[in-house]
Amino acid sequence: MAKLKAALANQQYNAAKAAAKKRSLQNEENKKQSIKANLTGSKKGSKKQKIKTSLSLQNQSEHNDKEGGENSKKLSSSSSSSNLNKKSIIPFDKTDSILLIGEGNFSFTLSLLNFPHNLNGKQIFSTCFDNKEICFKKYPDSEEIIKDLIKKGVKVEFGIDATCLEKFKVLGKGKKFSKVIFNFPHVGAGITDQDRNILTNQHMLLKFFRSVEGFLTDGPEELTTKEKNKNKRKLSELNSDSEEDENENEMEMEEEEEEESPYIIEEKEGNENQFISFRNFEKQEEQKELKIPNKKGSILITLLNCLPYKLWSLTKLATKPPFFTPGLGGESKKFKQPRYKLKRSFKFDLNLYKNYEHRRTIGFKKGLSKSKNEEILRKNGDARMYEFVLKNNDNSKDQED
Repeated sequence: MAKLKAALANQQYNAAKAAAKKRSLQNEENKKQSIKANLTGSKKGSKKQKIKTSLSLQNQSEHNDKEGGENSKKLSSSSSSSNLNKKSIIPFDKTDSILLIGEGNFSFTLSLLNFPHNLNGKQIFSTCFDNKEICFKKYPDSEEIIKDLIKKGVKVEFGIDATCLEKFKVLGKGKKFSKVIFNFPHVGAGITDQDRNILTNQHMLLKFFRSVEGFLTDGPEELTTKEKNKNKRKLSELNSDSEEDENENEMEMEEEEEEESPYIIEEKEGNENQFISFRNFEKQEEQKELKIPNKKGSILITLLNCLPYKLWSLTKLATKPPFFTPGLGGESKKFKQPRYKLKRSFKFDLNLYKNYEHRRTIGFKKGLSKSKNEEILRKNGDARMYEFVLKNNDNSKDQED
């Protein structure tokens, strides 16, 4: 309780501090405008106008101070939300073929079909570990969500074990995925001993990393936002002179643009065919099968950034695993473990997934279980998503945003 009070007090202090800073900046700006107005007035020789302008700006400043107390919280929250959205990372796009592992109530899958993602359902293959009967029992809201997903073209499968994906025929027949997402993995075995619990989950993740290797797409690796921005800056510096020339040419051609545009109706035959083809482009043929993009596939794993999950050493399990690991299902045979590299890690922003409601592996019981993502939010929303790709022989550096 004391920690909560301290946190709230700190939050209120920061909000008040931000509001005071904003008012101070506004007052300084008003003073600058007042000086500018005075100088303008002196040139015109209007002394009364100077006094009137100065008083007007002072009144505006006082009015801003009064409203500042009422609006500071709104302004600070909106600005922080804006900044958060600018920094938030969406690690997939509409071209991706997506495999979701370990879904509970399938609400995360549903969030991908809506704003801001608006992904094509036929590009998504969503799975859970439980069979249908157990899934509906553990997560009462899952049945309606799944009906909605199927209507929108999502392929849904039950009883898929993340540690032996190759054993399931529904995932076979050449299916490849450019993004494999495993949110908040946990065996849910109810092991009370922390060391044993950690070890059990580590074994599960090692087997998953080995099993999923064959389902990742091949192709060139996508650049991260940081890498794209870095390249843009370099190109901008190299092409600054040519861009100026190009802008001049655009200004000269601006008047002729209307006549040359292929989308402007002209008085000649064949014009209708142009517009028909344009409409046909918008109304593309209905997609029947999963489209596999030509890009290097990656794995996305989300974990809470707190104990005991930090002790799982997720990054090391992927990047520096044991050379050999035990076989599946207790087999005595050992298998070579694939190595990945950490492409990037970033904050898991719940604001990007409006329909998502986190569920624990053991299921959801009304009145007992946490709802509305309280499991995540009580940790100050500090969950991270880690993106891994199979390691090449290059010396590329890992990134953290």
